[in-house]
Amino acid sequence: MQRNDYIKSLKLEPHQEGGWFRQVYTSDKEFYDEDSNGNRFYYTSIYFLLDDTSCSHFHRLNHDEMWYYHDGEAITIHCISPEGKYTAVKLGKNVSAGEYMQFKVPKHTIFASEVTKPNSFCLVSCVVSPGFDYHDFEMLKKSDLLKQCPGYQDVINRLAID
Repeated sequence: MQRNDYIKSLKLEPHQEGGWFRQVYTSDKEFYDEDSNGNRFYYTSIYFLLDDTSCSHFHRLNHDEMWYYHDGEAITIHCISPEGKYTAVKLGKNVSAGEYMQFKVPKHTIFASEVTKPNSFCLVSCVVSPGFDYHDFEMLKKSDLLKQCPGYQDVINRLAID
């Protein structure tokens, strides 16, 4: 299948951080999460698709997010830890070349992702626990990130919003 086939078949919609998504599952029950100061599902799960024209811009969650590779070319997840350390992880099927088929983005990590191969896409699933809620989501602006992390200006200039 190709990018447009997945977008249509999985009923994906544009995501505000970039790419296309659809929430697929939530836990049956909710609980009060102190980190969020509100009720949250135990987990939520989405399909998420990026291509070489649409990145996932730098953002931060206050909960862990697990990424699972499904199809397409590798996707690079760029992470800046709360301590300011940068790492990049490739999520893909070529495990012998150091790609991972699943990866956890720890809570409070600033992260973005991109597909760099021309004319390609990547389909993943993402699970957030406790479950995703926009109240727990923060888009980070380029100017703020450049002040916070001046040593990473190449990736910040490419993947942060203005």
